[in-house]
Amino acid sequence: MKILLIMTGGTIGSAFDGGSIDVRSDGRSAVVDRYTAEHSDVLFDTVNPLNILSERVSADDFNILAKALYDIDDSNYDGVIVTAGSDTLAYLSAFVGLVLGGCALPVMIVAANKILTAPDSNGYENFCCAVELIKRGLRGVFVPYRNSDGVAYVHSATDLRQADLSEDFLSLHGAYGVYENGRFTEKRPYIGQRLPAVFGKENLPHISDNVLLLTPYPMQDYTRINTDGVRAVLHTLYHSATLDSPRAVGFVRELDVPFFIASVRAGQKPYATTKEIIEAGAVPLYDIAPECAYMKLLLACAQEKMSIQDFME
Repeated sequence: MKILLIMTGGTIGSAFDGGSIDVRSDGRSAVVDRYTAEHSDVLFDTVNPLNILSERVSADDFNILAKALYDIDDSNYDGVIVTAGSDTLAYLSAFVGLVLGGCALPVMIVAANKILTAPDSNGYENFCCAVELIKRGLRGVFVPYRNSDGVAYVHSATDLRQADLSEDFLSLHGAYGVYENGRFTEKRPYIGQRLPAVFGKENLPHISDNVLLLTPYPMQDYTRINTDGVRAVLHTLYHSATLDSPRAVGFVRELDVPFFIASVRAGQKPYATTKEIIEAGAVPLYDIAPECAYMKLLLACAQEKMSIQDFME
């Protein structure tokens, strides 16, 4: 079996040296060395388009990663593993899931909660789970990740939510499945977001930091927000798909760029505040994780073949 390993850095590719945790200068990951020392049935073809701590990711880095993803030769591998940092895992996995949504191969994004030498690191288990799922031919783009309860959950890459102070990850619609004791159990149908067919190897996205992402909080002052150079705005919502519409309506009406809100549940009865912001011009994005919506919006602004709103819808 041959697996393409795309390494980007992150905790899974880091070590403790000089008083802090940072990526290994040689770009290698101990997880690959350990796996190949214990198994002889998999050949890894490794590329290192990035070698960064994920919190440092830039627009240029996403463009570099996009090229590496579009360069994948489906006919030459049995699967793909992308290593990533856990801090921005929900964003990077959404990006990979969107770009490779039509890939004919199983694709896994693997991260670690701690460096691999830490006794409670889940990095090696996550990596082994990814390899096993590729061996089983699980088609789609997934994130296998062991939470603090000891269970390795398998998430749809475009459904993952950002972790906060907890090291655990959850999905918008719940985990796709679980992997325990060498056995994979599907929990719900696979959900994956895909892009319109505007990108490819000869037509790569040109991502810029031109999307404004807003998060709701009490007494939010929209008059202080600068939208110079912004091509689109994405506003996340409270859990009931609401925000402070009396303050936000004026901001939306004065904008000359698209204003999107996420996530809104399809079929859910809206609150008055949700209805007011939509009537003011906000475009609701239904049943999509806000992290995925943000990455998709960056990609929408990285092309000129479609309007941003058509691309998002």
